[in-house]
Amino acid sequence: MTFWDFCAPFYDRAEQMNKSAYEGMIRMIRDLTPRGAVVFETAAGTGAISLAIADKAASVLCTDLSKRMLKIARRKAERSGAGNIRFDTRSLFDTGEPDGTYDVVIASQILHLIDEPEKAAAELKRISRGLVIVPVGLLKDLRGFFIRPTMGIFRMLGFAPKREFDADGYRRFLTEIGLPPSRFAIIDGHIPMAVAVWTVGV
Repeated sequence: MTFWDFCAPFYDRAEQMNKSAYEGMIRMIRDLTPRGAVVFETAAGTGAISLAIADKAASVLCTDLSKRMLKIARRKAERSGAGNIRFDTRSLFDTGEPDGTYDVVIASQILHLIDEPEKAAAELKRISRGLVIVPVGLLKDLRGFFIRPTMGIFRMLGFAPKREFDADGYRRFLTEIGLPPSRFAIIDGHIPMAVAVWTVGV
């Protein structure tokens, strides 16, 4: 069982520890999503972003490698009546989608966790005909007396980021891997969230 399978049952509760930043990130992604968009989300976890934009989108493909995460996401979609979301296990390195299929491609909280971010960035760009949105928590800018020990517990359980960023570092990283942001915003919280947007043709 992977770390993500293990934490699936309490993933949503864990995200609430960074509620202001997490909800602010979701609101910004919703605002960025055009009405009627065709959306692909990778590393979607329990589907919070896909669910938040479903009523604006024409369709959403919500993907993750963790079947336990997707099972929870599917259950939440059924409860909310979001019938335009499909769910599937997919790798962000090989989505299996045709070039330029999606108006919005979302990869939240994942590029800092993987060994080949350049390969992932190329795949996300390949399937987009509009925006690629790549939020991340700025682990170098933790705030609040409880968040550092909490992150220490997550690390003991298996959370193992390959790299950690402050805002300037994340912007440089994205440029280096081929996703220079056309828009870049910081949302404050115990773990501040950077929401970066790469735009086709910009």
